Amino acid sequence: TGNLVGNNAENGEENTEHWRRIKICRGHNLDVVGVAWAPDDSHLVTCSLDSETPIIVWKLDDLVAHHHQHHSTKMICSPFKILGKGVHTSTVKGVTFDPAGSYLASSADDPAICIWRAYDDWGLERRIDSSTGIFRSGKKNASGSNTDNGEAPAAELANLSLFRRISWSTDGTHVCGTNATIRGKNVASMVSREGWAVSGEKATSAAGAANLVGHKQPVVCSRHCPYLMDATKKHGSDEEGGDDEHREPEYSTLLA
Repeated sequence: TGNLVGNNAENGEENTEHWRRIKICRGHNLDVVGVAWAPDDSHLVTCSLDSETPIIVWKLDDLVAHHHQHHSTKMICSPFKILGKGVHTSTVKGVTFDPAGSYLASSADDPAICIWRAYDDWGLERRIDSSTGIFRSGKKNASGSNTDNGEAPAAELANLSLFRRISWSTDGTHVCGTNATIRGKNVASMVSREGWAVSGEKATSAAGAANLVGHKQPVVCSRHCPYLMDATKKHGSDEEGGDDEHREPEYSTLLA
């Protein structure tokens, strides 16, 4: 925790940050490669290269009280929940909360995206893997190469990345998964909150399920704009002086 002081540049004062350590989250055995705060700041989730503790949920609902204290009564924080072991079959490299804090999404080199309930038992809600049609199967033939011709180098390149940044949309309708492929093309795949559907080989009508095509190499990071923009189009009645106050707004978000 910390604050920023000395904002008066005209008087020659420098901006200085004062930080102090209030918690140590100890539980992973290898490097942490991803973190995510719950929207209400009650939990912190981290993912690691460690297969024994791939995802750890830390309960930090006492941080507000510690913020006003000079010394924390309990510096070391122990894991609240350990997720992903036996579910993700490879390294977990990305985690993100939905805007309401109801679900947590994790992305790994399986390749797969897992949706976890961020309440009660923190159990698995859905596992989205190669069976959905948006990920390479990872199966190899007798020669040791990938079953999809020419895809082995790209798959190996994707696994070299130490992160797999996924992003939940600002309105919570979908999560953007990385490291996805459709018909040999590298895409960012939008997973709809409606049944956790994707736009794979089989057509789907779920809102938000789509694939973003354009990158030549595997996609490793996605991020939504944190602001919602009013995308409502005015109809003829509005232009002619109709009741604009009662129109139902439509919102959109941007993805990078």
